[in-house]
Amino acid sequence: MKTSLNIGLKQTQRLVMTQSLRQSIEILQMSTIELSEKISQEFLENPFLEELNFQQVENPVEAAINRNLSGDENHEVRKSDENDIFADSSDTGFIKTGADEDKNRSFIENAVSSKEGLIEHLLWQARMSAESEHLYQIYEEFITSLNEDGFYENDVFEELIHKYGKDTVVGIKKNVQSFDPNGCGTSGVSESLTVQSKIFFADDPVILEMIEKYYDDIIKLDYESISRKMSLPMDVIVEKSKLLHNLNPLAGRLFSSIEVKYIVPDVDVRLLDEDIIVTINDDWIPSIKLSSYYARLLKEKKVNNEQKEYLNEKLQSAKALIKNISHRRDTIKSVVTSIMEKQRGFLENGPGHLTYLTHHDVAEEVGVHESTVSRVANSKFVQTSWGTFAIKYFFVSRIKSKTGEEEDDHSSDVVKNKISQIINDENSDDPYSDEAIVVILKESGFTVARRTVAKYRGVLNIPSSNKRKRLNKIKS
Repeated sequence: MKTSLNIGLKQTQRLVMTQSLRQSIEILQMSTIELSEKISQEFLENPFLEELNFQQVENPVEAAINRNLSGDENHEVRKSDENDIFADSSDTGFIKTGADEDKNRSFIENAVSSKEGLIEHLLWQARMSAESEHLYQIYEEFITSLNEDGFYENDVFEELIHKYGKDTVVGIKKNVQSFDPNGCGTSGVSESLTVQSKIFFADDPVILEMIEKYYDDIIKLDYESISRKMSLPMDVIVEKSKLLHNLNPLAGRLFSSIEVKYIVPDVDVRLLDEDIIVTINDDWIPSIKLSSYYARLLKEKKVNNEQKEYLNEKLQSAKALIKNISHRRDTIKSVVTSIMEKQRGFLENGPGHLTYLTHHDVAEEVGVHESTVSRVANSKFVQTSWGTFAIKYFFVSRIKSKTGEEEDDHSSDVVKNKISQIINDENSDDPYSDEAIVVILKESGFTVARRTVAKYRGVLNIPSSNKRKRLNKIKS
């Protein structure tokens, strides 16, 4: 068989991931806040981008103030103002100008405030308690080994004992446990509650015995078992357990440094006269335009080839960004509109009335790929008259009926809502078991398995029937 090398042409189709296409995909899956930060960064890097100012007519007084603040005011005017200031013989001190006040105000507003953490708070108390620098060093090693809950790892504690001696380390541990917040410097929840009970309920031996000997029963809410083991009436045990609720099992969390993340809705949806109104929330997104100055500069002959190449690159980048932001807006609006049309029952009746919906259904109607719908749903929220929900919330799975007929199927949201209603209406002294809920659902036309009921009950944060019974006893 002969082998030879030939030169030929072959035509194939291939998707090339350009920079603009990559940016379009990235921008589509960004939330409103993330996009705002992205645009702010682009303002710093791309001279062709400018923030659009919608204020067309400027008040003469405001114009004069702006000129003054920007330093563009005529020198003679500023000079005459200075003469007026020093002409006032009644003032013997220095008069601050508006610029000085603005600088001071800006400094105060931009000053970074730091919140005291658990470690810093404990070390501050250790500094006042330590009798020597050596003891403070041991305090520091022990305190800095604590986690955000205020607990230590046994391995670290054993290392400190081996390094400094048992009596010294145990003594420091006891001191830290008495620091504010009480209960830190312990091995876990059980010891933390024990320390707190000795401080807050020193005259109540029953509470201390309950924690030290029957902690597992407390977790299970098995007060009948505690009552039997301690030979005390049930109502006494229940009352003591209520006092335990005043203690903090995770004392260190009082100084948690975890920041609260606030949700900014990306879309606002309203139902007005049977019409679904979808509005994109652009309040947080700066409006951008191309710089006319750099556009003129690009056409000037004095600009050399290297500068022209740089400006052309930034111009194309700016155009692509504006185009991709517009495309993101249109895509989100069309996808959310399709979702809300299919979930009209939710807009009319609220949670618990979502119908079966998948990414494929929306993608097919809008005319985009399923991955595009997934990117739109990623990290974005919709504000409705019923509250603010993640877009992912509106995609609901289907529970197939045993008949096999699609019209007999129900969405998981409807079944969850029905389970919640059944449990809310149950007898508090005799709560329904999962098997009983299955029977009630079947009578209502919902054919589901017991494990499905248990799964949805867990999603709804509803405890088992035994725990509900014990909790109801405590409440009553």
